[in-house]
Amino acid sequence: MTKNEEMDFRDRKLLFIDLETTGLDFNRHEIIEVGCLLVDGKSLKVIDEYHARVKPEHIETADKEGLKVSGYSKRKWKDALLLKEVLKEVVKFAPKAMVAGWKVDFDWWFLDTNLKKLGVKHQFDYHLVDVISIAYIHLRSQKRPKKLNLRSVARSLGIRVDEQHSAMTDIRATYEVFKKLMEDEI
Repeated sequence: MTKNEEMDFRDRKLLFIDLETTGLDFNRHEIIEVGCLLVDGKSLKVIDEYHARVKPEHIETADKEGLKVSGYSKRKWKDALLLKEVLKEVVKFAPKAMVAGWKVDFDWWFLDTNLKKLGVKHQFDYHLVDVISIAYIHLRSQKRPKKLNLRSVARSLGIRVDEQHSAMTDIRATYEVFKKLMEDEI
């Protein structure tokens, strides 16, 4: 493929990503866990997965509720990696992929902000695939679910979801919801 040729979006891999953070403010809070699934764009089959816990540098600025939701503890995070190391691995893991996730803009803001701040270059495609938007389109005329959150949508589609909140649990559920919704393509 020459430099000026564009890749068909169907040929791009999808990087399903979920980040756990110390809060909701990407200027103040930190990424503390990363869960990724690399998915073939045509078959929608998982090719590989990546998971890492990230060592927080400023735990004192964390939102206590954010830490609780993420399940953070010093013991669980004792072998955590530095964020720059994790981001380099994610970039290497999925070059030129389209980033996908549940409310993917939230994860993208944290990811992009930290990639720039730490000087980690990436080649992700600029398109984002937002699974919550796809769920809205598919489920808006249905009576269930009442809430448009990952666990409610997954349950309504018959997808079992572990109640424990973690990056890998959530990204696997997001991927399963996406796959199920794609089976019912318009």
